Amino acid sequence: MTEEARKFLDEYIAPRAADLDSGPEALRAALDEAAARGLLGLRAPTEFGGEGWSDERFREYQEHCARRSGAWAFLQTQHQSACSFVAKSPNESLRAEALPALASGKKRAGIAFAQLRRQGPSPLKAEPAEGGFVLDGTAPWFTGWGLFDSCVFAAELPDRSSLWALVVVCNHDAIRASAPMRLAAMESTQTVSLEVSHCFVPESSVLYHRPPGWIHESDELNIALQSPFALGCARAGIDVLRSAFVKKPIEAIRVAAEKLERELDCVRDEAYACMSDPSDKERALRARAEAIRMAGLCAHACVVASSGSGNSMSSPAQRVYREAIVFSVSAQTEAILGATLEALTSR
Repeated sequence: MTEEARKFLDEYIAPRAADLDSGPEALRAALDEAAARGLLGLRAPTEFGGEGWSDERFREYQEHCARRSGAWAFLQTQHQSACSFVAKSPNESLRAEALPALASGKKRAGIAFAQLRRQGPSPLKAEPAEGGFVLDGTAPWFTGWGLFDSCVFAAELPDRSSLWALVVVCNHDAIRASAPMRLAAMESTQTVSLEVSHCFVPESSVLYHRPPGWIHESDELNIALQSPFALGCARAGIDVLRSAFVKKPIEAIRVAAEKLERELDCVRDEAYACMSDPSDKERALRARAEAIRMAGLCAHACVVASSGSGNSMSSPAQRVYREAIVFSVSAQTEAILGATLEALTSR
């Protein structure tokens, strides 16, 4: 992570964490600020105006995002993921047209492909049409409504393969959003369900065609890649513990912070090792599960150390506790669910 990126997270995001968790306007301002600093195209190639960060540098940034604000971490990663999808597309004309605007933040995009993880038919379908495809159905999860211009959709084709396309969603007659979902955490990120009705997607907007089951194969290869969010959340819990000790120097709080930090360092080392070499699936599952367990453990500890104030919606401890819930289930597969429950119940 660069010094500019760290400075942005420490000096801009961290002091505004409560505001970012409260409403979309603070998140919109943060997107503007990140764009001004060149931090919205971190994985986009430099030839398209991006930063071209390495995997390791980007993972460290994602971890530090989650340490400073879960809502910001969750929102910005939608755009970074969209940029990455576009950057890897073989559609050269679409890359040339879309990536510079996405990397600079002049245009902003989210993602909607979780529906492909469902067992059985996808609720969002694509049918071939003259000059492109027609989308119909539901994308159950889209984060960033009103904050993003476009969406990377994934829809199921008749042969069970999937079509991936970049579609403008704002003011689109064929796309209707639900009211923002009432969520226990990160509600400010404006997560909605999108109803798509006979939406024409020209061939020029198509990113990929993927074979049946591709998403499940990709998930198996990328088991550990969501770990930085849980690790950052765990570190945020320890930060709150240390702040609590300053206010009330109870020895048990200091001891808890030190014990948790030592354990977290070990879990982090293992998680990063698995992200660098994901060949051992079982090891990667254990590492991801341990990161999730640490997020919950550190978040619970900081609530306890905050005493009654930890139950206040304005408490940093309460915010971190709720963020741990989100990072416990983000990009969850059946295998990750099982490994997490095993980690939580084996002690």
